[in-house]
Formats: sequence, structure tokens, C-alpha cells
Amino acid sequence: MTKPSVFTPLISLSPLRFNSEWIEAVFSRAGKVWIGFSGGVDSHVLLHALVDQVSLEQKQKIVAFHVHHGLSVNADNWLRHCEAVCASLGVHFEAEHVQLEAQASLEDAARNARYKAFQAIMGDHDVILLAHHAGDQVETVLFRLLRGTGGKGLSGIPYERRLGEGKARLIRPFLTVSKQNIKDYAELHNLEWVQDESNMDERFTRNFLRRSVLPILKKRFPKMEHNIVSGAQRIATDYAMLSKFAQQQLESWCNEFGGLDLSYIVDKPFDERLFWWRHFLQASGVSLTQSQLESVEMMFSGADDKQPAFEFSHGRIMRHHNVVYLLPLDEPVKLASLVSGEVLQRPFDSLSVHGIETCELKSRPLGESLVMPNGKTRKLKKWLNDEAIPSWWRDHLPYIYCGNTLIAIGDLWLHPNYPHLTIKWQLNFALPLPKAECS
Repeated sequence: MTKPSVFTPLISLSPLRFNSEWIEAVFSRAGKVWIGFSGGVDSHVLLHALVDQVSLEQKQKIVAFHVHHGLSVNADNWLRHCEAVCASLGVHFEAEHVQLEAQASLEDAARNARYKAFQAIMGDHDVILLAHHAGDQVETVLFRLLRGTGGKGLSGIPYERRLGEGKARLIRPFLTVSKQNIKDYAELHNLEWVQDESNMDERFTRNFLRRSVLPILKKRFPKMEHNIVSGAQRIATDYAMLSKFAQQQLESWCNEFGGLDLSYIVDKPFDERLFWWRHFLQASGVSLTQSQLESVEMMFSGADDKQPAFEFSHGRIMRHHNVVYLLPLDEPVKLASLVSGEVLQRPFDSLSVHGIETCELKSRPLGESLVMPNGKTRKLKKWLNDEAIPSWWRDHLPYIYCGNTLIAIGDLWLHPNYPHLTIKWQLNFALPLPKAECS
């Protein structure tokens, strides 16, 4: 199916006119077309201009979505205003009240709450349009530059991207439109909009840049906005190509479980090692700051006999035999009785036993010795090393007991006195088990 990004979203900036092919591409593939509707002039113009130019059938797919943060005493009035605007346009309206999580930045907390609300309400085939414009892009690039950023940060706000882990898409059709174009449209059509008083508060960095810094720069550099927006677009293209080539190289350096063999980068200069770390992580949607990347590099470039681990919000990085893996966060080990023929589901695997009435999963034993097929014994710790079992699996292996006797470890080891026992052990591959023979 044709993707919306193939076409230019707008054919005219003043007045704002959408490209009919872009409209068709968006609406033909979308279940619903959501509009992020704060009630401000930008989102009001986006909603009004779109409704004015779509067919009646396409209009039925549009849903204006308002997120009520509760940060302003006027928040309830804004919600009522948005509802009234949508009623006048004949557009379906939905709103969501959100609670902000504690974060260092109130702006970040509000933004995160909005995007969580978007993800929660949208289906896999839905699209949401947001009214970020050229001025927002300039603020973003400058803000990131002042904080210290790399190529990806300088590419600014993306025109289109996937929303979260699902298939829903987020599109910003106004990203090359100036604020003046938006105001001109609003005045031409006598639109009314809400004014967020927090936009005047220069304690917020973006407001400070917008109100006190950018006007001065524009006087000296009249084409600044256009130049920064077009520059960000070129950087975005260059960075996308660079990422593509980097991933092609990483594919040859990673094993079947997605682990990166560090021997390929260990002799490279420090900055190059950080480059490869960054792209390895970003391929799985993990974005770390420069200081975090440096910590990771130092942590995992040490002696291989150590077991470093770096945890982030939704996963962890660990190493096994000089190969690093991106893993999910750990889960409590699930212990339970096993009944013959019944399947037990656990966070990272499932198993069933056959040939014994009942047995039990217990925690990894300390000091246990395993009886090998030749009748000799082997300490469990040494056996785990022989089998190259990574540290993250050692507690999670299915240690199967009959009474006080360890009779099996998954399907990796079976006590010689229980030849009639059959173990069906299936990994769900969320947690890789490299080099081990398992079903």
C-alpha cells in the first residue's frame, strides 16, 4: 500500500492546502485518523484545514483527541472549547484525563503523558496527525544543540514515525509551515483558540528560546527558520542512510541471537566504539545519552571473566563469552509443581514432563553434583560452565526434583536413574540461550 510519506503533504502554504494524493494515501490505509487537538491555534488550524478538504467518507474517520493534563486552572474550559469546536465542525471528539509521573522536567512529563495516551487509544492501523510547525523544529534543533547532541538529535523532529511499539503512525504535516502561515489561516477563517498561559513562562527553556533568543537571531538571519528546517531534513536523510549502512555491517558482527561480538570493535578508537554501540542499541529502540554510552563502553570493555550488567527503563545489557546481548528486564523465577502432561508457562519458557506422576521445580541448588552418563559426577557450577550457560539463565533453568533428588535440568541433563522421563522444554526467545542445546 502506498505510504503517506511518498507525497508532499501540502501543495500551498498560504493559504494552507493539502495535497489530494497525500490525503488519499493517509485515509486509505488508516482505520482512524486522529488529530492531536489541544485547542491552540496550531492544532485548530490543522483540524479545520483538513476537515475543509476531505470527502464526507474521509471525514467519518477523523477523531479529534484532547489530552487533559490538569496543569492549568483553565484546563476544564479548554476541554469544553475543544468539544464545542468539534461539534461545530461535525467531527467526533474524545478526551483523556492523564496523571503526570514525577520527572525532572514538567514539559517532559506532560509530553510523555500525551504520547502514552495516544498509544493507549490508537489501533494498529490508525494514524495521528500533530500540528508541530517549522518554528517548533527550529526550537527543537537549537535546544538539542545547546544540550549537546549528535547527528540524530540535529535531525530534529521526524516528519513521520511509528508510535511506540505498535504499528500506528504519527505524522506531522505542518513541519515546514511557519507560525505566520498558521496565524494567517486562523484569521482568514475567524477561528478562535485557547491561549496556554504556560507558554509565557520563560523558566521553561523552549519558551525562553522562542520569546527571547529566536527573535534576535531572526533579525540578523531572516532566513534562519527555513535554513534550519531544511538543514534538519538533510541531516535526517544523511543519518537514516548512515544508520542503514551501519546496520548492514552490524548484521555480520551479530550472532543468531542478536548478540554483538565485541572482538570486532575492541581495537577501534574510543569514539568509533561508541558509534557502533549507539547503532547496535538503536536498532532495538534503545537510546542512551553520551555519558551512558561511555559508561557502557567502559563497563563491557573490561575482563571477560566479570559479569557486568547495565539496566535501563525496559531492559538490560549483559555479556557472555565476549558477546553483548540486549535482554528484557529480569523476572522472578517461577517455581511450581509439575503434573505429567500439563504445560507450565513461565516468563521465559514453558515445559512439561512425561513419564512421572508428579515432580517439582525448585530454585537452583548450591553445591549440587550431577551424575553423568558415564557414572561419574560433575559439580553443577562446573557443568554450567561446560555447557556455556549464560549468567542470566542460571537461576531460570528448570531444576526438576522428585522429592529431594534433582532428576533433570530442562532437557539439558537427565539423571541416569530416570531414563523413562521425557522433558519438553521450549524457550520463548525473549531471553536468549546461546550455545546450549535446547528444544
